[in-house]
Amino acid sequence: MDDRISKLPDDILICILSRLTIEEAARASILSYRWRYLWRFFTGCLDFVDPYKIRRLAILSDPYYKCEDNYFIRAKRRNFINLVDPIIGLLQTKSLQQLRICYPVNSDYDVDSWVQFAVDKRVQRLELDFSESKTEGHELHSFSPYFKTTSSFSSLVSLRLIDVDIAEEVLHYLLCYCPLLEVLTLKGAEKLIRIRVSGPSLKLKYLELRDLPNLSNLEINAPNLISFEFCAGELTVNFKHVPSLVEMSIEGDYCTYFVYTLHQFSSFLPQLRTLKLNLMVVS
Repeated sequence: MDDRISKLPDDILICILSRLTIEEAARASILSYRWRYLWRFFTGCLDFVDPYKIRRLAILSDPYYKCEDNYFIRAKRRNFINLVDPIIGLLQTKSLQQLRICYPVNSDYDVDSWVQFAVDKRVQRLELDFSESKTEGHELHSFSPYFKTTSSFSSLVSLRLIDVDIAEEVLHYLLCYCPLLEVLTLKGAEKLIRIRVSGPSLKLKYLELRDLPNLSNLEINAPNLISFEFCAGELTVNFKHVPSLVEMSIEGDYCTYFVYTLHQFSSFLPQLRTLKLNLMVVS
């Protein structure tokens, strides 16, 4: 039987592979010699997500569970590193739609190299979710990419950092030099004290800020912002310019403050279509 698919140009075959998962794309390399190395130019969604919730499984299997002493956990972590690092090292693509890593990490992981990989490959959507790590007593990893030029992250559309630290100056850089950034989620970062959501050509549409324990001041100057989700304690929030805001959700102690000072937000409250307030009632 004539293999007509293999006779297609490389660009088309790579496009086909990029619609698969990275595992499926890599398996396609056994089809023929023609396909052998094409997966290395994969441009789709690169997802490394722990599907088994290994920490919870370990707790259930061992009532005296301690993460670092548990052989099951150590073995899974080695397997994870042995999966991620080689794939990242072999990919030769110049761009990537998505990099998503959701896994509890510790000092054994070269997180900086993963972030730099995202910068170098001009990733469009980046998600780092290390939410189990903090529970296990590890320090938060800092999101501190090295930007070769101001256009290094120019393709970034969505950034989600969960239990990943980020410095104010790095966040400021991203807001200023990521002209396509539309979605930003920050959860659990401890370094942030002041946040100024503003930029000369900011396109940000969806903003989610949660559990930032040291945050004391927030200013939002975002003409394209549509949705804002916020969970925090009492702090100063200045909605400087939010003409497009139509959805807002507020939780935590700040929610009570917001309710008692509604008159301060009269500039944008009438334009809201959806306002969710998660109030805690203490009897």
